[in-house]
Amino acid sequence: MGRDDNQIKTKDIPILVTRGSFIYPGFEQVLEVGRDKSVNAIKTARSKFDSKMVLVSQINPLDDDVSLNDIFKVGVLVQFVIRREWEDGSFTVNFKALERVKILDLKDEDYYYSDIKVLESKVKSDEVISDKVAKNLKEYISDKQTSLPDELLDQIGDSVNGSNIVDTIAQFQTFLSIDKRQKILEELNVDKRLDLVFDYLLATQQNQDIDNRIAKKIQQRVDDQQKEFYLREKLKAIKDELSDISDENNDLKKYKTKLEKNPYPKYIKERVLSEIKRYEQLPQSSSEANIIRTYIDWMMALPWFELTEVKYNLAFAKKTLDKHHWALTKVKERIIEYLAAQSMTKSQKGSIICLLGPPGVGKTSLAKSIAEATGRNFVKVSLGGVKDESEIRGHRKTYIGAMPGRIIQMMKKAKSKNPLFLLDEIDKMSSDYRGDPASALLEVLDPEQNKDFSDHYIEENYDLSQVMFLATANYYENIPEALYDRMEIINLSSYTELEKHKIANKYLVPKVLVQNGLADGQLKFDKSSIDELIKHYTREAGVRHLERCLNSIARKFIVKLLKKEIETLVVDTKIVHKFLGKRVYEHTDKQKKADVGVVTGLAYTQFGGDILPIEVNHFKGKGNLILTGKLGDVMKESASIALDYVKSNAKLFKIDEEIFENLDIHIHVPEGAVPKDGPSAGITLTTAIISSLTGKPVSKDLGMTGEITLNGHVLPIGGLREKSISANRSGLSQILIPSKNTKDLDDIPKEVKSKLKIVPVSDYHEVYKVVFGNNA
Repeated sequence: MGRDDNQIKTKDIPILVTRGSFIYPGFEQVLEVGRDKSVNAIKTARSKFDSKMVLVSQINPLDDDVSLNDIFKVGVLVQFVIRREWEDGSFTVNFKALERVKILDLKDEDYYYSDIKVLESKVKSDEVISDKVAKNLKEYISDKQTSLPDELLDQIGDSVNGSNIVDTIAQFQTFLSIDKRQKILEELNVDKRLDLVFDYLLATQQNQDIDNRIAKKIQQRVDDQQKEFYLREKLKAIKDELSDISDENNDLKKYKTKLEKNPYPKYIKERVLSEIKRYEQLPQSSSEANIIRTYIDWMMALPWFELTEVKYNLAFAKKTLDKHHWALTKVKERIIEYLAAQSMTKSQKGSIICLLGPPGVGKTSLAKSIAEATGRNFVKVSLGGVKDESEIRGHRKTYIGAMPGRIIQMMKKAKSKNPLFLLDEIDKMSSDYRGDPASALLEVLDPEQNKDFSDHYIEENYDLSQVMFLATANYYENIPEALYDRMEIINLSSYTELEKHKIANKYLVPKVLVQNGLADGQLKFDKSSIDELIKHYTREAGVRHLERCLNSIARKFIVKLLKKEIETLVVDTKIVHKFLGKRVYEHTDKQKKADVGVVTGLAYTQFGGDILPIEVNHFKGKGNLILTGKLGDVMKESASIALDYVKSNAKLFKIDEEIFENLDIHIHVPEGAVPKDGPSAGITLTTAIISSLTGKPVSKDLGMTGEITLNGHVLPIGGLREKSISANRSGLSQILIPSKNTKDLDDIPKEVKSKLKIVPVSDYHEVYKVVFGNNA
């Protein structure tokens, strides 16, 4: 393969970042790969780069979160073979180093990748270098009265290439620091690289001389048989020789003092002291020492006994919730009840609250308000897209890049044992071959289990019983069943237009002015501008996009302000059109006149409610039913049920039974590109079919919603609040709803009920009388 060919294949090649593991060209090494970015890099290299990638070390091996600036820029191109793939998604991999490479433009996404340039060693003559190596080795062994491993000498003797000989010597010097080993890797001049290696060997010999002096001091102080006393005296002698105590030992001393003075659980004190003792007995450059030190840091950073004072002042809680949120009356009442029960028991045991509602209605901000109202620290973990169980429970600490799961990570961030812990987007978790994270969350959310939560990395039980857990979700159907059973669902439905208007005036406009550095009076929004934004520039259940529109207008005003074109501005409908362009959305208006075969239904979408005109026509044919408008399976079934119900009751509706054999019936729901599904259009479809076949028009001011059965029973539907709001907005004066939905009338805003006549029906005969009563 030519050099040009090689450069093409090494564009955007995956990068594996190690914690100080070095492999020089020509050598192989087995490593455990566990960090998410490392695993993704391995998978990509295996599938797209013929199992080739670049191995490079991070500058500080103790760092868990590594940025682009924390990675060396020279590494080695390796060919790898995966020896084993473990159940938790980690790999045991055999790497063979091929060439030195320079990383040109390191980038970070799901894994690190970069273009690379192969670095060639600079050597005049391999024979000259080989002679120099042999000569220096002989002098080194003779002068220092030491010996090198036989395996190293054998490999040097078999090699004919000077660069390979120097790399062979460097590969065996595992005691060197990361900076020194990296410097050897980056040096392309083989002669200079050889000098570096022998300089480091000489420094090692000097360290050995110091160690010998220390050993002589110890021999004068202690009996050789007293091993423990010997080790302590050796440590003391080392400190005397260096005349300094390292910062690392200072940290460990602080940890010991902190353990003694604070009320840590007994088993935690014993575990941490045991790990500190192990760490002090290991060479600090060893990989095991780095693992232990990171583990000690994690254990000491977790809040094992720290608590914040929880507030149980219900009046203050209500005031805080009202300060940050308009409306949501029932939601606030339920939260106050929840806090009241906790104030009586002083316990977190009980159901976990899950705030369920469409995007933008304030679920996360409501959780923050609850934390403020109760005096708890607030932490949040987003579970969207989590598929790996180790994301919840962590990795075994022996894996490369191992770290605790998200629960323990957030408890460290909370800095107290009793924070408010938000599990965001709990309905967006999934499972694959790496395990089921929802099952791992059972131990977190179950009050009977979470006192002894087990994380694979920490290896000691952690008490989560004093944490106040809240969850959020958009769709209850997607919440894992086992978790759904352990949570109490509180629904946050979409806001009405009136509520959005009040939220905009009370919260959003002041917030936008502060965010953009505008003083009161510089920019004002009149009522017509807010109405225009709500009705024609946003289509959402919440107010998130409304806030973005307000921010956009504020930015455009600031541009004109800085150009000194204007000093103040009152935003009206014309300004909205000028700044934001033409209208984006148009709500469906009611029919301009009563037409035969056209009936207005009521729809519920993720953006709220809307009206849905349904059209039916018939023509000469063979009794076929034609459905158009991108209908879902459930809605198609509703159309079939509606037609069969009309056929079976043709005499009642004064329809000739024979016409069904000679006519084709076409049902169309406008906006054909928009998918539609659900059973709640049943009575609307039935009414439209009867209207078309009898030639009787249906009032343009009448809307309806309800599922129909083959016997004509009208079944309840969902989203009545949103549907009634949309009916009022579109100008309807009367709607028909299932009788079993009368329990939901309390959810409908008073301003809507005052303008809209709502008629409950339990059977289609009642619908027929209301719709065709005067013409029946």
